[in-house]
Amino acid sequence: MQGYYDILGVKRDASAKEIKSAYRKLARKYHPDVNPGDSKAEERFKEISEAYDVLGDEKKRGQYDRAGHQAWKAGFKEGPPAGSGGFHWQEYGGGFPGGASGRARSYGFEDEGIDLEDLLGGFFGRGGRKRRAGPVRGEDSLARLAVPMGDAVRGAERQITIQTGSGRSETLTVKIPAGICDGQKIRLAGKGGPGIGGGAAGDLLIEIVYEPDSKFSREQSDLTVDVKLPFSTAALGGSIMVPTLEGSVELSVPSGTQGGQRFRIRGKGLPRRSGGRGDLFARVRIIVPTKLDTESMKCVRKLKDLTGC
Repeated sequence: MQGYYDILGVKRDASAKEIKSAYRKLARKYHPDVNPGDSKAEERFKEISEAYDVLGDEKKRGQYDRAGHQAWKAGFKEGPPAGSGGFHWQEYGGGFPGGASGRARSYGFEDEGIDLEDLLGGFFGRGGRKRRAGPVRGEDSLARLAVPMGDAVRGAERQITIQTGSGRSETLTVKIPAGICDGQKIRLAGKGGPGIGGGAAGDLLIEIVYEPDSKFSREQSDLTVDVKLPFSTAALGGSIMVPTLEGSVELSVPSGTQGGQRFRIRGKGLPRRSGGRGDLFARVRIIVPTKLDTESMKCVRKLKDLTGC
């Protein structure tokens, strides 16, 4: 026999918010008006409603946890469990809207802070009066889109393919605004789950995920890139070209630059949620010549004698 936690698909230590969220999701899925003529869905909806009536009430949940599922069910059939504070349930006549058979039961949703009209678009009226089902907005959907970091900085357009409520594929063009951050979402109105009873479709939320780039290592909004520096330039000073997300820039390095030294190029990193951009660090990798002729060897030895290096 499945316990109420199993029916709602939550753990025994689930928070009230998690229980409520699980109930709302399942109630939308299995409500008889969404599944007309499906007796299994109807029974599942009854189980879900019964489970939430208990677990959604702090006092009843405590009694249920202490008694165990079988004992609770036995007490449930015989009458209010001892100390339940008048726990009760009502039967509404007339069956479910939409032609589903059976008797609909109210489990005190209004007392639990869930408005059935908000949840199911008015399938039931207050006090057990049956009302015409109203439109229910579809649920929002979430998709992830990987984009190059350069596109996030400059802005771009990308195409994605989604499955519609009718099971067909639809290709959408997504405009990626310049300066979007990793993890931010783009909303496409009306491209989410289908509505019920003439309700509007939900929205599609596209979460932007930065693609790794072999040139750059990333730390939050800052980037680091390795640049090769000739031995002579490191010793004498000069300028080198440094790649960025938007092309190369010129960087001046002083004489005596050491291998591993980093130079900051401000504002050439990734977008920050607080505004602006992070920095780019150019990390020096000194190139040492591997083949020296006789004259070059003499110069290096003389340099060594003069500097000790």
